[in-house]
Amino acid sequence: MGWTHRLRSLFRRQAHARDLEEELNFHLAMREQRNREHGLSPQEARRQARLRFGNPTLLRERITELDLILLPQTVWQDLRFGARILLRQWGLTLTAIFALALGIGVSTAAFSAYKAFFARPLDARHPQTMTNLAVILHTGVTTPVFSYPDYVEYRDRLHAFSAIIATSLPQFLPVRTPGGTLVQHDEGAGSLIGRLFPLAGSTNNERALSMFVSENFFSVLGVQAVRGQVFRQQDTRQLATSPAVLISGNYWQRKFDSDPSIVGTRVVLNGASFTIMGVTPRNFVGTFVAAPDFWIPLSLEPLVHPEQNWLTDREKFCCHLRARLAPGVSLHQAQSEMSLLADRLRALHQAQSDWAQPLHAVVWPGSPFPIPPSQNRNIVIALSLVALAVALVLIVACANVASLQLARAHARHNELSMRLSLGASRLRLMRQLLTESALLAVIAGALAFLFSWAFLQWAVTAAANAFPDEYGTFVFHVSPDLSVFTFVLGISLAAGILFGFAPALDSSRSAIAASLRANNFVSLGRHRLRSLLIASQVALSAVLLIAGSLLIHSAIRALNMDTGYDDAHVVDLNLQFPENAGYSADRKTALVHQLTARLAALSGVADVTSARAPDDPDFRDAAVSINSDAPSRTNTKAFLFYTYIEPNYFRTLGIPLLFGHPFADTAEDSAILSESAAKALWPGENPIGKTLRLSTERQFHGPAEPLPDGPSWRVIGVARDTRGVLLDGSDSAQVYLPMPAAAAAQYPILVHTRISPATLIVQIGPLLASVDPALMMRAITLEDMLRSSAPFIASTVSAAIASVTGLLGLLLVTIGIYGTVSYVVVQRTHEVGIRMALGARKANVIALILRDSSRPVLFGLGIGLILAAGAAWLLRHVLYGIDLIDPLSFGGVSVLLIAVALLAAFLPSRRAARVDPMVALRCE
Repeated sequence: MGWTHRLRSLFRRQAHARDLEEELNFHLAMREQRNREHGLSPQEARRQARLRFGNPTLLRERITELDLILLPQTVWQDLRFGARILLRQWGLTLTAIFALALGIGVSTAAFSAYKAFFARPLDARHPQTMTNLAVILHTGVTTPVFSYPDYVEYRDRLHAFSAIIATSLPQFLPVRTPGGTLVQHDEGAGSLIGRLFPLAGSTNNERALSMFVSENFFSVLGVQAVRGQVFRQQDTRQLATSPAVLISGNYWQRKFDSDPSIVGTRVVLNGASFTIMGVTPRNFVGTFVAAPDFWIPLSLEPLVHPEQNWLTDREKFCCHLRARLAPGVSLHQAQSEMSLLADRLRALHQAQSDWAQPLHAVVWPGSPFPIPPSQNRNIVIALSLVALAVALVLIVACANVASLQLARAHARHNELSMRLSLGASRLRLMRQLLTESALLAVIAGALAFLFSWAFLQWAVTAAANAFPDEYGTFVFHVSPDLSVFTFVLGISLAAGILFGFAPALDSSRSAIAASLRANNFVSLGRHRLRSLLIASQVALSAVLLIAGSLLIHSAIRALNMDTGYDDAHVVDLNLQFPENAGYSADRKTALVHQLTARLAALSGVADVTSARAPDDPDFRDAAVSINSDAPSRTNTKAFLFYTYIEPNYFRTLGIPLLFGHPFADTAEDSAILSESAAKALWPGENPIGKTLRLSTERQFHGPAEPLPDGPSWRVIGVARDTRGVLLDGSDSAQVYLPMPAAAAAQYPILVHTRISPATLIVQIGPLLASVDPALMMRAITLEDMLRSSAPFIASTVSAAIASVTGLLGLLLVTIGIYGTVSYVVVQRTHEVGIRMALGARKANVIALILRDSSRPVLFGLGIGLILAAGAAWLLRHVLYGIDLIDPLSFGGVSVLLIAVALLAAFLPSRRAARVDPMVALRCE
């Protein structure tokens, strides 16, 4: 049959069926005529022709299957028949759809979240032509931060790009906006996220998230202002004489209630006055993940930060670079040209700079992340663990539905056997069963698609509202697109094949065997497959639950850990001085001393000191040697954290000295060690009187920060260990050094209070204004500082994700065991009747079914405990204060799974034991 005729037959199926019937009758008539020619009677010739020709119905179906163009018709028939089967057993169908929708929904939500955050493009027109720029230094470190003079060289001399833009990291600037109408905004302080992560603290000034961008930023990204105008490269001179900024549409709506006269309004950022020249579109984030409140031209940075020197100092690395590829230029070509120019720019850097050493450029597709997430080991590990947890939930869901499908197929063994008897092939039966599984999966995928979309919309809104206004407006586009739809469809069909193939294979095999037997009993192979499916669900759920329990236990231990100091009653007061010539280093130091004295005089204040708190994330470390030589690769004894403190530091924080004495007011070359530091340097020895030297070479430090390099430090005391922000406890090893008198202004003020910290913070505001109204501060208790640190947030989020996936696994296991045992009990009704007729009691029947149901559960639990031990080893770096084989987690989850499994099996078992034996004996 030609293809044109095949295509026409799609629209004339009845005629095609008649043609096929005529062709079959023709062949049958020809066979009958041949038999008559061989001397057979007409009746015998017709009978022999039909016997030789075979079953015409089966032959007609085989011919139809060979005609590929009619495959859609048979698939449509399979779909209609499968829909009728699913509707006939609607209870089991709804259970399977619910279980599978959970697994697909979790996968869809995870994929959509990854796409919205880690795989998002830049917020620009034609984002596929935008790129990120970075260089790989001779040390192997990839850095995306360039100096402004280098940016100018790349911008003006590279031809592989049509344009290059520069942006700073977002920064919080104090803002004064006269005439603004403040619109109430829920910062989420009372939400779950707000309670878990106290990000805001208390402040006496309003701050705005601001970003410095090159003047060509908006023209390159292809964005126009909704009011006023954006600045352009040619506006640089005009901006120098008339400083101007852009305001985001989000901040305009929140702060000014969308006042149409906003253009031309004056705003003061960090003491510098600007005119608002335009409003950017709402939710425009540019090269970031949040919409900043203000966009400031890079050329005006000296107005905001007079003490810095970004624009002329080639060793000041301030800017991230993005570029738009020129037409017809590939990433490799652009990278080659940039590497050549970077190599020529080495001569312009200082000889000791890493940028004066051999390096090469890296160019990759544009992203808000300065470094690809794939190059961040912590992000890769976190994403891998989340992907593994999500995959386990999906596999548990598939195993769950596979066990239900197996039970459904067993209930249909008479139908399947009859279809085989009528001539259907085993492949035809498998195709029908797989079609039903695919239909079930597609329905579940559609529900998962809708619910995951609704959940992500809620989650994004809740998370954005939980952040204070000063963090800008976080924007995540979780609305479904073609890629999400394709993912859902693909994973639904894959799940349908995954959970449908084994039951279809087993059912078609069992149907063949059943067609040869008068009585059909559950085969040993089917029993093993069902047990294997239940055991796999229990094993994987045990892994999820134990991992979640470990992470939850770890997060609770981290929250309630003994920090070694009084974190609940100590307030960290961080001062911010105006950046102008009127605030010299001497004046800052005098203001700090004056404020410290006034704070100490407040009622309820026990003590005041200046230093970094133990849980301050801005910690410093150094190489340490214990001889008179400076630390080097050969004589470095350890790498320890160090901090400068005042003599009353230990008394203010409640840290006891184990032996030795605190610093005197005149101490200069003395040092105090923590317990861990003393053991690392002089294990088993008394460190009092010994000396050490420190080296901070190649370590980060502030521009005027005191450094401990050079002199020898004599140990005069050992203090109790404290816990900081690192969950592995490595920041407990501290070297305490006496703070120079002139350095106090560079460190926070720590206030120990006998009254409520909230009450004290309220009193600090007026006190600070009486000392200097221009001073700005941010106050937070050390307890809240610890809870808002990155390691603690990561630990809490990991615990939340693991606990949710674990609970979903538990729910799926419960559904799977209950559904499977219910169907098995129905199939064993005849057996139950025989046992009860022969004298078995109800308790015996219940015990029998529970015993048979518990075997795969116990087997799966044993495998799950082994796998969970491996998972605990993988999570060892994020677990705090608990053993890898935590008895509470392993024992509690084991008891929980066994209890759930027994309960899920007990209900149908009790129902079976209540059946009348005479009714059960008549059951087929």
